[in-house]
Amino acid sequence: MSMELWVFSDKQLGSIAEWQAAIDAEGYSLDLEKDASFENLNGFLPCHLRGELTGFECYHDDASALMRNNAGFDFGHEWKYALGFRWLGSKQNETLAAWMAGTAYARATVGIVINDQDSQQRTAAQSAEVVRDIEGPSQAYEEARRELRRRRGLEQ
Repeated sequence: MSMELWVFSDKQLGSIAEWQAAIDAEGYSLDLEKDASFENLNGFLPCHLRGELTGFECYHDDASALMRNNAGFDFGHEWKYALGFRWLGSKQNETLAAWMAGTAYARATVGIVINDQDSQQRTAAQSAEVVRDIEGPSQAYEEARRELRRRRGLEQ
């Protein structure tokens, strides 16, 4: 299943290098493709998460159209820009990479993050909490995972 999130902002970063600096400032071990053109983002953006190749699709979406098509949602105000992220939800590295990149972008542009799963508006600080949750699954998740592995005879 495909997943999406958007960063709405009133300013844009000027380059992949600026975006990478924002990611580094967050302390994330995520390296965007250095040769990619920020202005021409329109598809898969390769990156390395903790040294492992991964990536996500990234697009300059039409902020006005997204807000018009989601009129029931309170966006706070008319945002000028929307950067869209799309990835396969079944791939945790893609999920984590997209959330890290989106969180850093939102903080650098003083924007908000909205994902398609819960349509919740998040600040960059709140999105950073989502990143932490993805990086470190909850204790309940880990216990359920261990129980499943035990039932399958993979753990004792």
